[in-house]
Amino acid sequence: MTTTVRLRISRLCVFFWRNGQLVCDDPVRHRQLALGAEAGRLLHRFADWAGVDADLDPAVGGNALLRQLLAAHVLVAEDSAEHRFEERLGPWSSWGTSATYFHLASRNLHDEKFSTAAEDTAWLVDQLPDRPQPPEFKEYPEAERFPLTREDSDDLGGIGLAQALRARRSTRKFDTGRAMTEPQLAALLRWVGGPLHSVPSGEAAGLRPAVLKASPSPGALQALEIYPVVLDVEGVAPGIYHYHSREHALESLRPGPVDRAEVVRWCGDQTYLGDVGVLLLYTAVLERTAWKYRTGRVYRTLFMELGHVSQTAYLVGTALGLGMLFSAATRDAAIEDALGLEWDKEILLGLNGAGTPTTGEVARQRAMLEGGPAGFSFAGDAWDGLGS
Repeated sequence: MTTTVRLRISRLCVFFWRNGQLVCDDPVRHRQLALGAEAGRLLHRFADWAGVDADLDPAVGGNALLRQLLAAHVLVAEDSAEHRFEERLGPWSSWGTSATYFHLASRNLHDEKFSTAAEDTAWLVDQLPDRPQPPEFKEYPEAERFPLTREDSDDLGGIGLAQALRARRSTRKFDTGRAMTEPQLAALLRWVGGPLHSVPSGEAAGLRPAVLKASPSPGALQALEIYPVVLDVEGVAPGIYHYHSREHALESLRPGPVDRAEVVRWCGDQTYLGDVGVLLLYTAVLERTAWKYRTGRVYRTLFMELGHVSQTAYLVGTALGLGMLFSAATRDAAIEDALGLEWDKEILLGLNGAGTPTTGEVARQRAMLEGGPAGFSFAGDAWDGLGS
């Protein structure tokens, strides 16, 4: 009696064409396999489970080729260890192929080699003639520029770090009748995106000093840029701006009132984002990071940097008496169009909203801080009663 085994293409492998060659990318094992025409034709049969004789009958393409594809994990056998592994992916199953692929492809294996700081610097210096260091500051030379208030004091609001950490909450109820002020926006931008120090990093070899800010940045490359969308800030005309961090100034990109309905549409239809005084849209200039780091894993660090910056914004905003929130529920393409960005050069990462909280929201947060019952900044819906 002839027994059969069922085979299927691995759900973790990704296939693409490169210069006329079919390539199988195996993100689990960090390798790429060039597939011949015969293998390409054979794989169509195994887009879903298909049976073959247990001895891998040559009639289905030659047992040698099938055995090679199985050994390379391009094909998996039903009920094999490889099959069981693919079936227990948990959350990755619902997050889809792209998220799974990126995680596996950027997940370091046991034998990953890391360059030392000296090796990195030597490589950068060697590459400088052909790969000059990207500018660490972005500017729009043709835009009208508006200097922001510079405070002589670093006292943001008379509260210490511990109190700011305890008082930090997400706010989603903003008082549209009470605008935040230009000094508040200026202080927020100064601490979130302004340079604080520069330190030597190999000037003799042609490298510029590294710029340091209040939040850590991988390699001190400062990939992030800030685009304030001013809706209601006393002392600042409504419009879309770029924060020129070196000059501590706003560069006007699109002057005039911004339709709050447009803002809500940008932000995944979250209506409360239309009530903020300002949105801080965060982008990453890709060449700043790619200039030094040559692995796809560095894409992860862009969002790590965003997290650091957002927490700084929360703490500074809290000290200034502002309500703060963060969101990544954005229609990226719509915002990139509004800012005139091209995704292969500069990408949207997320945003903070800031504004004047309602008196009721201030009371709710104060009560939580004083040990009262926890509440959520949403109200009147299924989330009411959960902490934030």
